[in-house]
This record gives sequence, structure tokens and C-alpha cells, in this order.
Amino acid sequence: MRYVGVRKGLRAIALAAIAAALPFAPAHAQRRHGCEAIVYIDANFQGGAWRVFHDAFSVPPDWNDQISSIRIINGVWEFYIDWHYEGELLRLRPGNYPFVGERWNDQISSFRCIEPTD
Repeated sequence: MRYVGVRKGLRAIALAAIAAALPFAPAHAQRRHGCEAIVYIDANFQGGAWRVFHDAFSVPPDWNDQISSIRIINGVWEFYIDWHYEGELLRLRPGNYPFVGERWNDQISSFRCIEPTD
């Protein structure tokens, strides 16, 4: 009987550790006040859209190297060529960016909000 309780406790700890190690924030991540952006797979705000309120030190595999247009609703955001906020960066302020440019098209692997705005 006692063994089952320990096993369940260890399982809960293991699941928490796995969740903490995920390379991107889950869909239920808490909104960060003053930081909101929408990234799109295709130019001109077409294709899949992902509304974000949080940093992503590693975008999910289906978004990695796929972003072509961006709307910055709030905040100053930095987008990076490499995971973990490394490599070249593109800094964007609130506005519409229907095409991120040839250099950045399908190259973004991480991003973060560096300055919340209203």
C-alpha cells in the first residue's frame, strides 16, 4: 500500500519536471501584461496564426523556421534566428509587419518581449 503512494508521488514529480523542461510555454500560459503579438506562417498575415503573450526560448517544432509575418499588438519584441535567444535578432515595436523580409523569412526560432507597452 505504501509503495503505491510513493510511486504516485514520484510520478507527479516526474511529470512536473517534464513540464518545466518544455521548450515553449503551453497554451494555458499566463498572459504577460503589455506583451502581445501574433505570428503567421505566411506573408500578409495568412496561414496559421499563433497569438502569444509570453516569451518562447524555443518555438514549437511546427512553428520553428516557419514565421513570415508578424503583428505586434503590445510590447517591444525581439525575434532570434537561433533557439535560446541566440544569433541575429530582429527588434520590432507595435505595428503590422506583413513580411519579415528575405533574411528573416522562415528563420525565427525564438522570441521574447523585452519591454511591455500599453
